[in-house]
Amino acid sequence: MSDSSLDRFSPLVLARIVGIVSLIGIATGAFDIGYVRNALVVDGNAAATAHNILAHQTLFRFGFTAHIVLLLCNIPDEVISFILFRRVNAVIAGIAMGCGLVGTAIEGLDMLSAYVPLQVMSEGSALGMFAPQQLQTMSYLSMQLQNVGLLISFVFYGLDEMLAGYLIFRSRFLPRVLGILLGLAGFSYFTDGFTSFLAPSLNSHLMPYLLFPCLPGEGLYALWLAIKGVNVAKWWAWAAVQPEGLESLVE
Repeated sequence: MSDSSLDRFSPLVLARIVGIVSLIGIATGAFDIGYVRNALVVDGNAAATAHNILAHQTLFRFGFTAHIVLLLCNIPDEVISFILFRRVNAVIAGIAMGCGLVGTAIEGLDMLSAYVPLQVMSEGSALGMFAPQQLQTMSYLSMQLQNVGLLISFVFYGLDEMLAGYLIFRSRFLPRVLGILLGLAGFSYFTDGFTSFLAPSLNSHLMPYLLFPCLPGEGLYALWLAIKGVNVAKWWAWAAVQPEGLESLVE
């Protein structure tokens, strides 16, 4: 699709779509990661975790489905954000979109591990060679592996949001403070992902404070786009720029 074709889309409509799908993603992600897992997973206790999953299968399924909705929301979010910001800097906007989509792909594959605990515990009778304690351990290990995959995706999401924060700050068709807040949220994700692997003891001291900037950074940005959109006149001022080559896209 050519630049002229992309410019036929209303920037206000595109911005509001990004805001709405982002809010849906925040809500569904918070439901699964923030509520369902905290309610079902007992740290260091595989037996209690397995019991909770079996006793609350409907809640587990709702949380899993909500997480899938989050991933579905990420795709239009990333693609439309690229359309909105490509005139500010097409290279950075493209890298940001790529990081966001890679993070989404990693998290999507990671959802296979998320479903294993319910599958193993509910189908335990078909796995007669394993003792109940072994099934509980496998389920718990699968949940922990999903956490590892989530942390890997955080590295890509963090870079995505830091780059998006720069684009917002430079664009002037959105308040610069939103770019700063989103950049801080991205830095939090990025730092959480890397410190979890490089310095887990440091990460344990930083958590949960490290992720405090994420909700205001992502939430305020999504709310602004959903309600206010972008400054259309300033967006079209960027759209009037016709880059001739790669060197004109990077400053």
